[in-house]
Amino acid sequence: MPTYKFFYYDGRARGEPTRMLFALANQKFEDVRFQVEGEEWKKAKSDKKRFPFSAIPVLDVSGRLIAQSRAIYRYLAREFGFYGSNNWESTEIDEFLGIMSDFETAIGPAYLEKDAAKRTADLLKSRDTTLKPFFEFFVEKLQKGGGKYFVGNKISLADLVVFNLLDAFLDSALKVDGYLDPYPLLVKYYQSIKSDSPLSSYLKTRKVTPL
Repeated sequence: MPTYKFFYYDGRARGEPTRMLFALANQKFEDVRFQVEGEEWKKAKSDKKRFPFSAIPVLDVSGRLIAQSRAIYRYLAREFGFYGSNNWESTEIDEFLGIMSDFETAIGPAYLEKDAAKRTADLLKSRDTTLKPFFEFFVEKLQKGGGKYFVGNKISLADLVVFNLLDAFLDSALKVDGYLDPYPLLVKYYQSIKSDSPLSSYLKTRKVTPL
């Protein structure tokens, strides 16, 4: 059996879908967490044998490294059976991963903004402009699938990355009150994943972090 060691910051962000996949698979792994500005990470990131791009996340699988977040997601989702039941469903999941990249590009500057009022204004503006087609896509996919999961009839990597995104808007130090009011189906979906899904037990017991 392979052994897993996962390196990321002590927070959710790009690391949390990986932890969720391990939880769904009931697979043990070593969860190595660095403080964002901590001295330990400043020293460790120069080790190219462990961190090829001086960045995290990195997943060590029995000594072999995967050093990009979406590559890690795809590898584990395939390994554990959360990457769709056929090629079409896997491709649908890839669509969601592509959208997540667009989201990060769109909201990244706002989340780096120190002024809370300006950050909120920027996030609301992007919600109603750049991000609107993506939110509408999510709603359409849920409606077609009956409102439970995004792809197929079971939880998948698509659900993990979208839930993680909604979690940032609804339950993090940078949340915006009422952000998803225009999309009540997404709020209902978010609450369902938290309270009534294979991921619920993990979400109730995971380490609480501000981001």
